[in-house]
Amino acid sequence: MESSSKEPYVVHERNVKPFIAPSPDHRELRVMLSPKRDGVAPGLAFGVVEVKPGPTPPPHSHSTTQEAWYFLSGKGQIVIGEKVIEVEPGTVVVSPPQVEHQLINTGTEVLKALFIFSPGGDEAALIIE
Repeated sequence: MESSSKEPYVVHERNVKPFIAPSPDHRELRVMLSPKRDGVAPGLAFGVVEVKPGPTPPPHSHSTTQEAWYFLSGKGQIVIGEKVIEVEPGTVVVSPPQVEHQLINTGTEVLKALFIFSPGGDEAALIIE
């Protein structure tokens, strides 16, 4: 999947193996772009997260990375620190580094979002080869 700086990098979601979070998390993540794996877009990582209805993933934070989401489908909430933010398709939310955040599916469908790490790095633990 390596790309030179003069060639476009192209990947389709169906060709990326998902990281399936341990039960009862109900999260599936696909890292679509990682500078560590793909050799492109230094400082930026990009992927797709799907949260099924049911148990809620635990809160977590990133020490040096901010995370942004763009919601594609479903309905839910993001808790960032003490704030609860309602999300639906078309919503963008950004969490600063070192602040706990938690993605919650409040609907009956899969909650799906694009996620971006800036700078990249934390996504490496989610890459399944």
